[in-house]
Amino acid sequence: MKSISIILALAISFSACQENDAPAFGGEKKDDPSPQAENLLATVNSSNLDGFQWMNPPEKFSVSDGSMRVTASEGSDFFNNPEDGKRTATAPLLYREIQGDFVATAQVKPDFSSMWNAAALMVYIDSTNWIKFAFENSDATGKSIVTVVTRGSSDDANGAILNGRDSIWLRMIRKGDIYAMHWSEDGKDYKMARLSSLPHQETVKIGMEAQSPVGKSAEHEFLYFSLEQKTVNDLRKGE
Repeated sequence: MKSISIILALAISFSACQENDAPAFGGEKKDDPSPQAENLLATVNSSNLDGFQWMNPPEKFSVSDGSMRVTASEGSDFFNNPEDGKRTATAPLLYREIQGDFVATAQVKPDFSSMWNAAALMVYIDSTNWIKFAFENSDATGKSIVTVVTRGSSDDANGAILNGRDSIWLRMIRKGDIYAMHWSEDGKDYKMARLSSLPHQETVKIGMEAQSPVGKSAEHEFLYFSLEQKTVNDLRKGE
């Protein structure tokens, strides 16, 4: 009986070791995201924007431990409405100017309390040429990846539905006059949402936009932002 007990104990111990070393059901274990690029929000504070500038300064904002909270006022948005021609350009946008190709990455956590509330990456040339890449509370699909490309008037394209998520990673890549938009749940594995273009402009504005088009003011969070001046070979793969 003693030998049987020893054999059973060894079997249980071996099984436990296998369980601890095995990947989670449905895929491999994944570490927490660890972006290689510098988080530029780590050097920003309310009195020193460290190279950033505001377009439409917000009601208030705060930066702490490399993340930023932005309060978007009621009615704030960027949208050149193709139905009635109305142009709205009132949402806070914290941006840097950059020449040539780049990769911009943000982790956003929007306040979804009202329809069309969103936190976004935005590239801006002028009032009629810009792209907004958002995690938005869409009227059609709820929490979704939404892209708005504006060349004169804006379009409005709903993408992946992510109702189980509170935050998401967004990446915008420029190569020449072409822009690729990718999103990720973990900050590592990215999927392309859209590929589009804007008129040629060597220097553009790129940054973080926060909006509340129809609801009361909303407090959105940007948990990470990086901007790398480099050229990506494959825009669809993002690498």
